[in-house]
Amino acid sequence: MGRRGEPRGKKGTEGWKRAVVPPASRLIVPGIGPVQCANTRKVAALTVRESQLRAIASADAAFEEEMHLLPVICDEARVGAHVRDAVERARLKTDPLPYLLVQNVFPPDFYAALVRGIPPFELFADKPHNKRQLKVPLVYGPEYSRAIWRFLVDVVLESAFQPPILEKFREPLAEWIVHEWPPLASNPLGPPMELHSTDGRILLRGRGYRIPPHRDPKWGFITVLLYLPLAHESEEWGTQIYAVDEDEAANSIAPHWIDPGRCRLVADVPFRRNSALVFLNSRGAHGAYIPDDAQPADLRRYIYQYRIGPTKAAIESLVAMLPQEQRSVWEGKMVDYLA
Repeated sequence: MGRRGEPRGKKGTEGWKRAVVPPASRLIVPGIGPVQCANTRKVAALTVRESQLRAIASADAAFEEEMHLLPVICDEARVGAHVRDAVERARLKTDPLPYLLVQNVFPPDFYAALVRGIPPFELFADKPHNKRQLKVPLVYGPEYSRAIWRFLVDVVLESAFQPPILEKFREPLAEWIVHEWPPLASNPLGPPMELHSTDGRILLRGRGYRIPPHRDPKWGFITVLLYLPLAHESEEWGTQIYAVDEDEAANSIAPHWIDPGRCRLVADVPFRRNSALVFLNSRGAHGAYIPDDAQPADLRRYIYQYRIGPTKAAIESLVAMLPQEQRSVWEGKMVDYLA
């Protein structure tokens, strides 16, 4: 199993500037000169940055005492054993696609610490409503948040969650790999196949969120969604799983959008505390929505999403194995609907 290989973002002030200060070429507004408009937007961006720094400082002060509890809460052996047992108890379903619902993924105290460690809202606020996200590991944020989320990603998911997940999906994953790469029939998960976690991010969604039926980018073989209710929220508006009439393989590595008229709802996965939805990105479709009038008006839904797929080196080897006429399906720029 490879370690996490995705880019972890620019560090320092230059990376932060690029994240919150758009280029001046985008700042021209009718009736306002470009320099004045650019200055206005820079002031607005600096205001956002100041609010983020204040939120981080406030969280650091609030969690100063709780930082001392993290070594006990983040006990690798205890948390790992609980996670492995939770995955073992889950039953793999295969209709309309291979998927798994894992309940009580983490020990209660670890889940509570993880939710407390979700970065302050201000760190999401520099992106448009329903497009808010933070990549993990966090580039910046409260010390408590960075510690608990790094432990989740680098230790819990990598060592305790991912191996039993791959074992649960071994048969359908191997079958799908062989369908795409027949030369790997004797050992679908052996070299050059090397899988790792990628595209990890905390998503923040609210009223009016909609994403129609689709399949995720093709190189993300398995998608993991960890549901993170802050308290005892409604379990409505989780994730919908669809069967697709006349289903067919995605014809590129980009997200594969599917006509809703061809989709039939099979399962409505609840937004349940301390649970996870894991599915093979092979057939069928999934989607999600939150009504415009969902309550409360300031509803905030947090989900951690990541994917399990080949490393960069494995991708290069796998593409090279394909006949020339099939390579276009697997080549090209990686595009993500979450960007």
